[in-house]
Amino acid sequence: MFSIQQVHFELRKWLQANVSSEVAASTWIIYGGSVNGANSKELTGQLDIDEFFVGGASLKPKFIDIIKFAEVKKSA
Repeated sequence: MFSIQQVHFELRKWLQANVSSEVAASTWIIYGGSVNGANSKELTGQLDIDEFFVGGASLKPKFIDIIKFAEVKKSA
């Protein structure tokens, strides 16, 4: 089983090999799986995960935790 980071890395590697290095570097890869307060810190720490889509968790009070971790990555 591949990790989320591994899948995003392979997508970026494919873009580099089949399109160009510039496209691979400038393309934002968005994770669309389950994101919640518990896993958002780990997801924001991954090199090839540029963004993530937050669905149902955005309707819960703990959504603020996801925002905080995303802000930390953005400022890094």
